[in-house]
Amino acid sequence: MLTLNKVMIAGRLTRKPQLRKTPNGIAVTDLLVALNREFTTLGGDRQQEVCFVDVVVWGKQAESCVDNLDCSSPVFVEGRLQLDVWYAKDGEKRCKLRVAAERVQFLEKKSALDKIPEVAASV
Repeated sequence: MLTLNKVMIAGRLTRKPQLRKTPNGIAVTDLLVALNREFTTLGGDRQQEVCFVDVVVWGKQAESCVDNLDCSSPVFVEGRLQLDVWYAKDGEKRCKLRVAAERVQFLEKKSALDKIPEVAASV
């Protein structure tokens, strides 16, 4: 039987990525990517809907995302679907489907001005 687990999405981040480290020191960050879809209803009206997709990024690629991406940065993500299962504090089993990134491509470079440190004016 053929199985295929491949995801490709392109959208904008809803928040700036934050770097975390596992107990073993491996870098990880979570991205929330907004995917906008515009369509025409049967009545001829234009409508929009947004799908929010959780993405987990590991290692050097996670560090690069934190260094180069901001809220609303456009990205292209290639990866696979991953089901995370855990038990909450109340003992209930929880599940979350997300994309485990294999490649994150930045679709817009940070401007040179963003990389210049802000210097407080001395009065």
